[in-house]
Amino acid sequence: NQKGTRIIATKGAPEAIIACSTLTAAEVQKINTAIESMSKEGFRVLGVGVSEFLVKEFPKTQQEFSFVFKGIIAFYDPPKENIKTVLDAFYNAGIQVKIVTGDNAETTSTIAKQIGFRNPENTLNGDELMKMDDATLKQKVMETTIFTRMFPEAKLKIMEALKANNQIVAMTGDGVNDGPALKAAHIGIAMGQKGTEIAKQAANLILIDDDLSKMTDAIAMGRKIYINLKKAIQYI
Repeated sequence: NQKGTRIIATKGAPEAIIACSTLTAAEVQKINTAIESMSKEGFRVLGVGVSEFLVKEFPKTQQEFSFVFKGIIAFYDPPKENIKTVLDAFYNAGIQVKIVTGDNAETTSTIAKQIGFRNPENTLNGDELMKMDDATLKQKVMETTIFTRMFPEAKLKIMEALKANNQIVAMTGDGVNDGPALKAAHIGIAMGQKGTEIAKQAANLILIDDDLSKMTDAIAMGRKIYINLKKAIQYI
């Protein structure tokens, strides 16, 4: 600020900021009640905190800052209008669909139900995933449909576990956090409009207009080419 005081501002998962804040049990309960009611309506919820920084050296981890919890922000990111049709096309084509997101389980499940996503109750969060051994994770990724509170390392582990199960993995993403997973997937698909430069560079394919329905067209064309090749080779 004008006095030369360093102010550390933060936004992110409310529970992560609460863990670094000086709040009473009653205040935490009040915040969690508000978060729960907003999440059930499908809102994405962020916590906001601030810390006055009085020493010269930054701590080794951001969790070492002591934050004053300022409040929560809720915003609605509506599903695309054609997403139900796209999902049905994927399911009919025999493709498994999984949601991998930084949002919490409540918000994601609410949105998933709205768009006709199958088995939205099978969820797993990032912290739980990181504690699993490889054998457990290998089994869990096949039966889990929604992965919540994910961060780059957790997303990468999902890709590796699916590949270990001999799955062909296509991953869509638009953020910096998606970079490692996009790179690790067999087919990384970045968003052309919303996508960050890092996501685009890590991907094999870029959807110019961010329209997922183009993926169903691409899969159909790819399968047609594959069948035609097989027929030609058999004939020869």
